[in-house]
Amino acid sequence: MARSTHSNTGGLPSATGMFRGLMRPELLLVAVFAAIAGASLLRASGAGAAEPVKVATVDLEKTFNSLKRYEAEQAKVKLVGETLNKQVKEAESRVRELESEMESFKEGSKEQADAIGKLQAAVGELRAVQQFANAKLELEKARALRETYFAIKDAVRRFAEKEGYDYILLDDSVPEMDPANAARTMSQISARRFLFASPKRDVTNQLVGMMNAE
Repeated sequence: MARSTHSNTGGLPSATGMFRGLMRPELLLVAVFAAIAGASLLRASGAGAAEPVKVATVDLEKTFNSLKRYEAEQAKVKLVGETLNKQVKEAESRVRELESEMESFKEGSKEQADAIGKLQAAVGELRAVQQFANAKLELEKARALRETYFAIKDAVRRFAEKEGYDYILLDDSVPEMDPANAARTMSQISARRFLFASPKRDVTNQLVGMMNAE
């Protein structure tokens, strides 16, 4: 079992570590295409009329942003966000009311002490409402992304079967990278599988057209 060695110096990633991070996924991709090409050659040698393997690519980000379905999901998320924001505003208003009420009482009086207790409880409730709102909104955003992604996967399968494609691959060479720092940039490079994909093989518009029509 091969063992990878990385030196963690806290600076820029070493050249060895950088290329090892890139080679594993790229070798896997090369192996996949080699298998596809090999299968094509075998079929061609066994039968002269065998069809070649059909491969296409899809820009996933463009697909998401072009779908009516995802637009509708985002509208649902926005509605949930507005409802949650209303609850937060109500809790904030309660805190402001209690702060104003507390100032009207005599310093050190029992009424002021009671008002302070109510204010502390209201502040605690406000924080709880804010935390719940943030968590709930993130869950809704994740749900919208997840359900749209599953819908895209199902549509890709049906599109491929209809159009006769053997493979439809995600073209991850399209999105730009965030040049925040060397480590972040290297991580983005290592995560990519495509260095180039011919636009002639892109079927994003056809896929989006089919899904929006449905």
